[in-house]
Amino acid sequence: INAEYGGDTRVIAGIKGRFAQPDIESPGEGFVVPNVSLPSLCNSKYRPGMPSDAAVAMSCRLAAVLNKVVDRTQLCVRPGKTAWCLYVDAVCLNDDGNVWDALLLATSAALKSATLPATQYSAETDVVAVDRDGEGTKLKLNYLPVSVTLSVFDGTTIPDPTEAEERIEEGSVTCCVDQKGTVRAVWSSGHLPDELISGTLKYAVTRADILCSILQKVTGD
Repeated sequence: INAEYGGDTRVIAGIKGRFAQPDIESPGEGFVVPNVSLPSLCNSKYRPGMPSDAAVAMSCRLAAVLNKVVDRTQLCVRPGKTAWCLYVDAVCLNDDGNVWDALLLATSAALKSATLPATQYSAETDVVAVDRDGEGTKLKLNYLPVSVTLSVFDGTTIPDPTEAEERIEEGSVTCCVDQKGTVRAVWSSGHLPDELISGTLKYAVTRADILCSILQKVTGD
């Protein structure tokens, strides 16, 4: 799934799965492992080699969001024995600002389009395998998250900032909102007054409603 944001920001996201043994403390749950990649090709500010601090921070934030979005019990195939481990990979193809919003939009679209393959268990070999002739199951989401970010300049907010705007911003406010208009999380940077942050929520909810409508059309709902 491809998403475009900011000036010319482009992010692509995809999901791959493999079988894994459930955690001993959560035998009835599978795993969701997000990874954000910001390669040097997407912007010269990133260097080849180890993941940048920005990539690590976005991966951690994405993990926190997806932990509430995906019910991991549906990923269990055999309690304590076999479960799906879903790898959610988001790669930035071009960073021209507001990467996080594009990243979450692409990830939500990928999750909404995901189908868990049918499985079959052989008692003789004690092995679980994909049943290629069986009908898969759509991945169920607790809610559909999108993100709305605004940069702050001298008390004025600008939505969907470009990289040039991000370089000179005084701070930013990012709201994670679901398809029902519920604000699920708010992140801010800079020393911003509470009333300014609160004032961005109305715009974020309106903007999120538009994004969710587009997302549902694109994914066929």
